[in-house]
Amino acid sequence: MIGAGYFALVCWFSYLVIFFEISIPNKITFCVALSVISLLSLMAMLYSRFQILTRVVGILLLPAMFPLVLICFGEWEMIIPIAITALIVFFLSGASETTKTVFGVIYLLLYILGSLAYFMLISFFSTPTVQTILESGVSPTGSYRYEIIQTDDSSGGDIEVHVEPNDRDIDLSLISFIAVGYDRVVYQERPANPENAHAEWTTVSRKEVTQELLAISEDVEISLDAQQKALIGLPTDTEHVYLKDISDDQLEALGVPEENDVLIFRDEVCFRTYIAVLENYFAAENRTITLLD
Repeated sequence: MIGAGYFALVCWFSYLVIFFEISIPNKITFCVALSVISLLSLMAMLYSRFQILTRVVGILLLPAMFPLVLICFGEWEMIIPIAITALIVFFLSGASETTKTVFGVIYLLLYILGSLAYFMLISFFSTPTVQTILESGVSPTGSYRYEIIQTDDSSGGDIEVHVEPNDRDIDLSLISFIAVGYDRVVYQERPANPENAHAEWTTVSRKEVTQELLAISEDVEISLDAQQKALIGLPTDTEHVYLKDISDDQLEALGVPEENDVLIFRDEVCFRTYIAVLENYFAAENRTITLLD
């Protein structure tokens, strides 16, 4: 059972590195802790190496850690303890020599060809640009974080303001997994002008935001999915939904908070919690994951 638990831990790490960016503040402490866990698990698996479950774990650990090795290449404090454990269990497990030989060749090809293809794709799709984070921070309510990024390229570059949720991370005692894929560009200016690259956050009530939007236009249309329409009592086949027809209670039912973060950059409002909630900016189905960064 300890072997199965260790296998589940490795699979969990491999899953997380695909959808999250890892951050290890104290690499030595983390490496020691993971090494101790790996050593204890290794001893338990060697003791039970002739059991069927341990044999299966010994065969599957190497492919299970492949995403971890590929994406976190260079994070040796995480890779080395797991890799050593996986290799020792594979070669010393109770599986037959024929089984080890067959799977060993398959895994060798997997690591060589898979790594080669991955790094070639990264080289092929990488662009000759330089990105500089001019400013970063968190909104007043702590719900969002932002970055002002200057990109320098051959066409003059640009300035972008990125916003993403600040409550999707997984924080453990020795390691943090920072959610990626929710990033949304709310402002873009080309060519790049780094002067006065400063963002200001304010907090505005729900009713005030509604009044501000309706002052711009009485025909502000909002995009609601079928579930949202049903939630406020509208027929799911309603084609056009106008803000002026939505009550404050209905906005609350849709998840719009009473106090909304508003981001202003260069005298322009470029983000409102109010709109982000209604438009499902950061819904799971809108998450974009790329493994080629």
